[in-house]
Amino acid sequence: MEVSLQLYSIQEETKKDFKSSVKRVAGIGYKGVEFAGYGGLSSEELKNLLKENNLYSVGSHTGIQIFENSFEEELAFNKAIGSQYIICPYAETDTKEKIDKLTRLLNSAAGLAVKENIKVGYHNHANEFIEIDGKLPLDMIAENTGDNVILELDVFWAAYAGIDPIEYIKKWGGKIELIHMKQMDSLKANVDMGDGILDMKKVKEAAEFARYFVVEHEEFDKPVWDSIKNDYEYLKQIP
Repeated sequence: MEVSLQLYSIQEETKKDFKSSVKRVAGIGYKGVEFAGYGGLSSEELKNLLKENNLYSVGSHTGIQIFENSFEEELAFNKAIGSQYIICPYAETDTKEKIDKLTRLLNSAAGLAVKENIKVGYHNHANEFIEIDGKLPLDMIAENTGDNVILELDVFWAAYAGIDPIEYIKKWGGKIELIHMKQMDSLKANVDMGDGILDMKKVKEAAEFARYFVVEHEEFDKPVWDSIKNDYEYLKQIP
């Protein structure tokens, strides 16, 4: 398994020194990164930083406001750094009208992104698993977006909402091209990969269509770099 890191996981470190933090990610062994902000760097500076550390950009988590107001600029930036995806990390999905607006926005952005060989995606939390008129919002998003809009399934949030992430991966198959590998314990806390209840080996086996497995870690009971290294080493030993 080739493992990438969502840099939001180390946000307190990147705030101190973005470049050194990215270098340390590469030193652990991660092959790719997923951005959630660019540390104030230009696209050229970021492209060089990735090259210097033998990293690639899986893509970027990009707020819905940017999808609405300045997507073309975001697209140009991500093309310059070699991203393959631009992901909306959160949207309100508590009404059908909001979901319809979101799917139109994603489809429109994907129409622009495909010209640059970039795909658009949506990343779930738990709210997308609260039924509206008997349907899950994430299902509605998947059903009403085209082939160039993919899902990035966060297995932690699926399980948090009472959904079996493995069965959900099987349900949507190739629509899910990115997996957020994020571990949960019996108390629904985010823990190191080896300390939780989600079977990451089975997640990997189910996700046969996934192109990238991206670690995300948001809660820490030890120094952040210890957890980030533990996560990498645990996933790398999965056959």
